[in-house]
Amino acid sequence: MVFQYLKFLSKGRKRLFLFYGITNFLITNSVLHLLLLVIPIFVATIVSQITNLIIGFYLYGKKVFRMSNLTYKELRKYILLATFNWILNYLSIRFMYENGIHKNLAAIFTIPFLVFISYFFQKKYIFIKSV
Repeated sequence: MVFQYLKFLSKGRKRLFLFYGITNFLITNSVLHLLLLVIPIFVATIVSQITNLIIGFYLYGKKVFRMSNLTYKELRKYILLATFNWILNYLSIRFMYENGIHKNLAAIFTIPFLVFISYFFQKKYIFIKSV
C-alpha cells in the first residue's frame, strides 16, 4: 500500500513538489510554530524561512525539477523567492494577528497561498533547464 502511494507520488512535478513540500512543510512549520510560542513573529518567520531555504533548495532543485547541477544563479533566484515568501508570510501573519486571529492559526492560513506562489516561480523562473 505504501509502495503504491510512493510510486503514485513519484510521477509528475506537481506530485513530487507536494511530496517533498510536505516533508519541507513539516520541518519548517514545526520550527515556525515552536518559535512563535517563545519569540516575536518577525524572528520566528525569518528562522523558519532560512530552514525552508536550506531544505527546499536541494529538494526542489534536485528531486522535483531534476536539475543535474544547482548553480549560484538558481541559488540567488531561490533566495529572492524565499525573501519574497518570508515578507508575505510575516505580513500575512502580522495582519491576521492584529485583527484577532491567533498567530499560529494565521500561519496555517497562509500556507496554500505561499505554496502556490513558490511552485509557480520555481517552475517558471528558478529551476529552468538550459536548452
